[in-house]
Amino acid sequence: MQVIAFISGKGGVGKTTLAVNVAVALAQRKKRILLIDLDPQNAQRLHLGMNPEEIAGLTREGISHTSIFDSPFGIQFIPFGRISEAEQEDFEAELKKHPTWVSDGINALNADSFDFVVLDTPPGPTAYLQQALAAANRALVVVLADAASYATIPKITSLVEQYTAGRTDFFGVNLLINQMPIHNKLGHQVRSSLYANYAELMVPIAVHKDPRCRRHLALSDLCSIMNRAARPVWTFKAWPIGCSTASNNDFAVFEIWFLAQTSSSSLFSRSFLPAIT
Repeated sequence: MQVIAFISGKGGVGKTTLAVNVAVALAQRKKRILLIDLDPQNAQRLHLGMNPEEIAGLTREGISHTSIFDSPFGIQFIPFGRISEAEQEDFEAELKKHPTWVSDGINALNADSFDFVVLDTPPGPTAYLQQALAAANRALVVVLADAASYATIPKITSLVEQYTAGRTDFFGVNLLINQMPIHNKLGHQVRSSLYANYAELMVPIAVHKDPRCRRHLALSDLCSIMNRAARPVWTFKAWPIGCSTASNNDFAVFEIWFLAQTSSSSLFSRSFLPAIT
């Protein structure tokens, strides 16, 4: 069982959308996936068709087999849960007292139950980030090809180093560019700077901006309100051949890269494919 944390230095980078779609893509390759929402926005449930009136989740039931929900998309998940502001403050205070609470919960699960546990986190330095990095075998930092995201990289990678120091079962961090514009000079300049300055950390594919994404997210919200199962933001095919959009193709290449890393003898290889531009 391998634990992957999706993190970011700033909000609005599409981290939650990426996490759920990577989880679904891996499930389509017959991997057993548990997605845990560590973000108080409690947004993963909107992608996964959860009853909008349901209040259960991580904050009330913790991490156990009894707190896991099934989704229509081949993955299981634990939502953050609906809680009040005061309850959230109390929960975060407990997390700070017990920095390995998430790790302990995951370790208490049957290791043979899942191939991957995917953790979705809120942006920036939070108690949830510390919890995720105490549990993760690898972290994926989601960034945009813009100056604001670029500026957050030193801080977020420093936090990764701080929170994983001394762990022999943490195999590294990668940077994944999301919402890459096709026609944007500044975006391409930032991407070039990312590859020039962080080459050893870069995932060798950028997920291009898909204009359909916002429409699918709106449909997801509506389906949740109507108590129907929403579809994941993108529909995946197992291989790049036949993918209908640039985003599908990007995800197909990302899957190949990701599974190549996780299947290496050291769990995750520290070598990387050449950058795909």
